[in-house]
Amino acid sequence: MEDVKAGKRFYVGRGLTVARSFGGKYVEFTSDGASPVKLALYQRRGLAKDVGAPADGTGSHRIASSSATPPAPSPARTDSPG
Repeated sequence: MEDVKAGKRFYVGRGLTVARSFGGKYVEFTSDGASPVKLALYQRRGLAKDVGAPADGTGSHRIASSSATPPAPSPARTDSPG
């Protein structure tokens, strides 16, 4: 993610609670404990380092999930084609 702070504002605005945050580099949101899934946002370079991949990789830069919750607008840049 290019702008972790914008992503943090987006998810906090939708009711998520921050568990940990390190400036504009990383933010982790609390989980209800019943789910093994946790949401955390990293800067692209930091995530690439964490998983041992090149930061300028050519793979997908997105993740998809589904839910019964109505869709919300993405905090991602809207000036580039999807």
